[in-house]
Amino acid sequence: MKRWGVLGGGGIAPSHLISLQQLPQVEVVGVADVDGEARKRVVSQFGVPGFASIESLLDEARPDAVTVALPAQLHLPALRLAAERRIHVLCEKPLAASTAEAEDMIAAARTAGIQLGAILNNRGYAQTRWIKAAIDAGRLAPRVVSVRAAMARFRGEAAPMVFGLAIHYLDLMRWWLGEPSEVSGLAGDGYVLGAVRFTGGAGDLRLAGIGPTSAGVKVDVEFEEGRLTLGRYGIESCDQALGEPPPWDPEVEGMDFGAGHLTVIREAAEALEAGEPFPVSGQTGRDAVALCEAIVRAAETHRWEAVA
Repeated sequence: MKRWGVLGGGGIAPSHLISLQQLPQVEVVGVADVDGEARKRVVSQFGVPGFASIESLLDEARPDAVTVALPAQLHLPALRLAAERRIHVLCEKPLAASTAEAEDMIAAARTAGIQLGAILNNRGYAQTRWIKAAIDAGRLAPRVVSVRAAMARFRGEAAPMVFGLAIHYLDLMRWWLGEPSEVSGLAGDGYVLGAVRFTGGAGDLRLAGIGPTSAGVKVDVEFEEGRLTLGRYGIESCDQALGEPPPWDPEVEGMDFGAGHLTVIREAAEALEAGEPFPVSGQTGRDAVALCEAIVRAAETHRWEAVA
């Protein structure tokens, strides 16, 4: 059994704690947050010890691994504190606030001899995995992935919209279409448009943070064999020629961002217990950040930009 801690007690922390507390090979030894109210709320809800700093959790609870549920700009400092103590890190998306910081995280983890993994929870759904398996088996050939997202809370600069929301779907594009080569982008107050060029395919992104309501996310995938459309948690329509997709993953009480975390965190914990690498690596997290960064950069330069 491995001892796990959670760094951060904010909005995504319940998804981490619910996922970890379901696992027989995991003992949750505490949650750390400098915000006393957030810490008190999580401690009360989940019955775990609370710590007022990352250092106190790492030094007193002595976990084998931690999940990071902090704002992106705190991911690198948190990783460094864990690496100093040889503690493995499974980090919420985005892995870092920039590609350079993500690479610093990977280097620090390698030097310390610890694992660094990324939580990209949209990889954890049965239906997104069904698509990936069909592609890998050669049964489906995707050509275009089109994302339409309307979230009223996203306004202002492009970066928060891309790193906070689009990263999920840009990562799915990479997962299904392969490595991207270049991107273009256009942004204004409350919207981001993007295009991603892949070998043999393309990604199309439209984010809207305008208006009083949130219409959610739709993802259309155009295959050589037909089309399917995903909503927030699963496939909403699918041409018969593509086959029968699996049922939607059931929603889990207390997990506001869907049940994908259950699978991604469970598989990481199982891998750690078995002495194997995290299935979703820090490098994968870094590559998702690089694609986001390229979209934001292209929106500023008004040129096609290479993906680092």
